Amino acid sequence: MMRPVLRLAFAMIAATLLSSCWWVGPPFYKGDPADAGPVRPGAYKVDLLGDGKPAHLYRVAWQPDGTILVTPLRPRKDEQPSRVIMVRFVVAGRDLWIVQDMPDEGTAEVSYGLAELRGDILWLSPVIDCDTTEDIVRAAGGEVEEPATTSAEETDAAAADNSTQAEPAAAPKPSGGATCHFRDRASLERALRAYVATNPRFPERIRLKRIGD
Repeated sequence: MMRPVLRLAFAMIAATLLSSCWWVGPPFYKGDPADAGPVRPGAYKVDLLGDGKPAHLYRVAWQPDGTILVTPLRPRKDEQPSRVIMVRFVVAGRDLWIVQDMPDEGTAEVSYGLAELRGDILWLSPVIDCDTTEDIVRAAGGEVEEPATTSAEETDAAAADNSTQAEPAAAPKPSGGATCHFRDRASLERALRAYVATNPRFPERIRLKRIGD
């Protein structure tokens, strides 16, 4: 499974998405400092719709290298500034942006997702689940790395050793979800277009209220 990273702006979404594996590839994109993302720089009250939790306060800043820096104004436990690259993704009738995670030092792959601003609501598929999109990925020229399997847990094996009855061998147990890899930008974008065509509404929604510069 891919390392548990998610540098999405508005990182409060991360905790709901770390249990799966996603679309990954080399960092194909560089940010545009003049057009760095759908959310303009400033301070925002940010509400993740449907989670029943109080809104968060963030400052969004576009950096000289074209990345977006999102800083919590009142940091909560384990809440740190996050950086992400967002680039326009041209699809007729949509205002879409590709979300590219910022790589950790020494890592070769980043995660990919999508965002769309509709009024004051940011619709997000900040990372795209691999397990449910394997057909899309393969058709676009991507690769699917199936999860490794392990034999029965050690406790199961120990119980079998102590048993006087012959038992069938335990079936291998999956160790995690599949990971979808893209080796080139063209295959990634083919897959993203297919994902957009079958997912007109992205799963996460964030309401943004600008509260200052």
